[in-house]
Amino acid sequence: MAALAACSTAPLIAGAPAEASGAAASSGPVGPFRAPGGSELLDRYGRTVLFHGVDLVYKIPPYEVQVTGSGRNVLTAPEVQKMASLGFDVVRLGIIWKGLEPGRDSINDPSVCTPGKPTSSSSAQFDAKVFDRYIARLKATVELLGKHGIYSLLDMHQDVYNEAFAGEGAPNWAVCTDGVPPRPVRNVQNWSVNYTGAGVSQAYGHLWTNNVVGNLQGALDTVWAKVAAQFRTSPWVVGYDPFNEPYGPGLGTKPDNPAFDAELECFYTGRAHPGLDQNGQPVSCPADDPEEGVIPRIETADPNHLVAYEGNYSTDSGDPNHIGSMAFPRLVLNFHDYCFLHVPNGPEPPDFGSTCGPLEKFVFTQHDQERATDSSTEQPGGPSWLLTEFGATTDTADLTRITADANANLVGWIYWQWINYDDPTGSHSSALWPPRKETAAQFHVLAETYASAVAGTPTSMTFDPTTGAFDLHYRSDPKITAPTVIAVPLSTHYPHGYCLKVTGAHETSQPGAARIDLRNGSEATDVSVALTAGACARGSGTPSGSG
Repeated sequence: MAALAACSTAPLIAGAPAEASGAAASSGPVGPFRAPGGSELLDRYGRTVLFHGVDLVYKIPPYEVQVTGSGRNVLTAPEVQKMASLGFDVVRLGIIWKGLEPGRDSINDPSVCTPGKPTSSSSAQFDAKVFDRYIARLKATVELLGKHGIYSLLDMHQDVYNEAFAGEGAPNWAVCTDGVPPRPVRNVQNWSVNYTGAGVSQAYGHLWTNNVVGNLQGALDTVWAKVAAQFRTSPWVVGYDPFNEPYGPGLGTKPDNPAFDAELECFYTGRAHPGLDQNGQPVSCPADDPEEGVIPRIETADPNHLVAYEGNYSTDSGDPNHIGSMAFPRLVLNFHDYCFLHVPNGPEPPDFGSTCGPLEKFVFTQHDQERATDSSTEQPGGPSWLLTEFGATTDTADLTRITADANANLVGWIYWQWINYDDPTGSHSSALWPPRKETAAQFHVLAETYASAVAGTPTSMTFDPTTGAFDLHYRSDPKITAPTVIAVPLSTHYPHGYCLKVTGAHETSQPGAARIDLRNGSEATDVSVALTAGACARGSGTPSGSG
């Protein structure tokens, strides 16, 4: 889809990143971001955006990353500077329902878990003082990241629903197991075995059908609306991920599960706005679901930012996603890419590469096909898409494959994850910070040269982490006056500079810049960019980015 003109009517947000002479500065994309239809994600100036970044999720008390104190969950300015130096411009920043709304009642409390019609649209467990303290810390983290040009995608994270199942996410009062006592397994090597444990299916099932008096979906929707209202004018928020890796009854034995996907889609839309399935048929919602689902609640509270929804947990390894068209603006299909052989704390099995390479590539192909069929009146050509989790491994061959797949599909990506701590449901060996002996090799792959904002329509992009060679092709849009911006991780790949060759656009950045600016001409044209490590051959190219 052609990029829009620089005079776009996209909403402006107070305090947005600085501009220079009416166009975005060389720092990269400028929000608010739009997904008007088709695969491209666009910034304020109509440029196609390809985010690169990391997940940053803290799953134990206080259930969030903060910028003050001395705990392992504290994010420091030097740490954020390191992120930026690697070319990262987005963080998927975790929030946890239990931290936002811990409540006062325990698991299986009759006031919540009694079967029956939901009795309220908001939770009696909500404490404004607790919520406000949590949000104040969250805002400080978003602001620190933003000072270094890094945007935040706020992610309501959960795995295995609650600590009662050796997971995290929902508060205790929102756990209804029909009296089944949870029996969590402390399996450091593979925490996901707890999805088959006692009580998990009941707890998830009551959430997705919303069939207890405590109105679990209504409570979650309401707290989401409160969060979105707090960030509706934030210049450094990309948008919201409503529910990490949705799981539910039946997925363990039947991962390809249209019935569950219909319940999940109704959680997103609500009964008043039922969507379609992948076959174009209307979805029938559970009778007790809220009229307004989590997506319209978020979009009403915040009309400026994106909503990045996910398919069910099994789609991460290639099972079909049956969620279809949902007639809302600003939607992004948010997907993960993990091979079914992946072991969260490694090591990977010997046949990992040969088996997983084709499967990981297929995840991209399948989600792109599904995305394209989900056209709606709000998003002709379907929603945009973004890879928000992959990796969780020190296997750099695997990281190289998936980042190459993302480049081939012209989709942005976010690596799992940045912070290393005693994560109850994640990898303890593959986090990037604090650095360890494996980290340099991971940085070498993940710190790519890439086009973070393209003033036109990109057609191909490749990067070779072994040589540092980068190639980009796009069709320029002369209506866009902001530059194409290419992030160049100098210290990782170009200690002796780089050689740049450009046709179809002119470079305006300084020699040796870590952000290359390319300006369009007055006519649409095909632009080619080639960058290689080291000095240019005599008479060939532009050395070290000099003009």
